[in-house]
Amino acid sequence: MSCYFLSQGTDLWNPSNSVARIFVDQAIMLAKEMGLDSGIEGIIEDECEIHGDRFTAFLHALLLRHGKSNNQALRSLLEGVTAIGLVITERAGWDMPIADTGNNSFWDEKKTQLARSMPTG
Repeated sequence: MSCYFLSQGTDLWNPSNSVARIFVDQAIMLAKEMGLDSGIEGIIEDECEIHGDRFTAFLHALLLRHGKSNNQALRSLLEGVTAIGLVITERAGWDMPIADTGNNSFWDEKKTQLARSMPTG
């Protein structure tokens, strides 16, 4: 079985259920830690809706936190959700300015590598 990550009917990602649950749980935990709304609804049956405006604000905050931290453990914990979020954002066509968050080439490389292993339905 798999889970469809959608935005207004557009299929953005179709991972296995276990991968979907891990991503959603990590994103919700990070959003709570930062006092933000992730823009990700809970998984209902085999679908998860993502709200672009809130998701991109959350993602931007993750990018800024990653860029400002010199704690390698924290940076590593942020990277998974952030990289997946960048792929989802690009597929949805949402505006995601990363120039002011630092290390653009790092994120571009992560996004390019990861997108190949993130199937859509």
